[in-house]
Amino acid sequence: MALVHATCREDPPFLVAIGTELYKLSGGELKRFATCGQVPESVEGKECEGAAFISGVASGRDGVVTSSNNKVLETWSWSGERLASSVAVKRPTAVQVSPSDGKVIVSDKAGDAYSYTFQLTDRQYLLGHVSVVMDCLMSRDGKYLVTCDRDEKIRVSHYPNCYNVQSYLMGHTEFVHGVVQTSDTTLASIGGDCTLKLWDLTSDTCTSTHNSSVPYTSISYLPSSSLLLSTADTLSIHSADNPNNQVSMVTIPGGIVSTAVSGSTVAVLTQSGVLLYSISSEGVLGEALKVEEGVEDVKWSEMVVSKQPERKKPAGVKGFQAYFERKRKRIEDETAKAEAKVAAS
Repeated sequence: MALVHATCREDPPFLVAIGTELYKLSGGELKRFATCGQVPESVEGKECEGAAFISGVASGRDGVVTSSNNKVLETWSWSGERLASSVAVKRPTAVQVSPSDGKVIVSDKAGDAYSYTFQLTDRQYLLGHVSVVMDCLMSRDGKYLVTCDRDEKIRVSHYPNCYNVQSYLMGHTEFVHGVVQTSDTTLASIGGDCTLKLWDLTSDTCTSTHNSSVPYTSISYLPSSSLLLSTADTLSIHSADNPNNQVSMVTIPGGIVSTAVSGSTVAVLTQSGVLLYSISSEGVLGEALKVEEGVEDVKWSEMVVSKQPERKKPAGVKGFQAYFERKRKRIEDETAKAEAKVAAS
């Protein structure tokens, strides 16, 4: 997978992942930051099968965390020094860093989420879905963990005691693969049903739905109280209060792989390079600035572009019911253990 991540720092404001290489985008140039996906020596190779390309990047006060397709998790200092490495239980789908306690949150393809210290020790089970968790989000105050899955559900859980569910937000008719917080009481989500939905967390209801003719591939919240939305080849800005109000739109030559926002700057990763767009106070996208390659061997050929899953088909595979029952039982057992641990402390 290839992606661009907006860090929590002004320098560098963005990190770009291409294959196994992580680059920092600083001063308008790409500079090598780290090589990821190296299997820890204490781990048997069979536990880390699959290509080692970077699948997730997050940052926090202590540094950067990366997840790779071969299940390797790594944390890095801001100077690019590897601090720790470990292996996830299942292949990660998203990583976050909690703003409240600095812990690393990892969701996976088995539908579970775990927390680690930044040294990738003390793994704790947080929650489970019965299908793939496609994205996760820590609330700005660090009190809630929001997860969305392949089965159209958005779950809002109290953090770190995630067995305490605040609400389920139901309304999408296909997978939900992106969610952002637009205010203390509002979320916005995108799904495979070609819709963007706004959710009121005080009433747990959908307050607005914006329909699109093509699926959205990413969503970001802008400081100007706007939403940045991307499709396969367009970038657009919409009002966060009324997504039907489109402020501006540009077509990206070469197609969009990933986007990220830092302040009033948008970084767009395409299959041939990185483009930077400025955003005016009115929410209008400026002219594109192509990022120079500060290193000569950026491996664009190793770029792995993520694909959205197929739209849901009627279930007809023998054994699904038995699988879901086993999954529900495991979630119940892990939740009971977490509750007992809290009660004993």
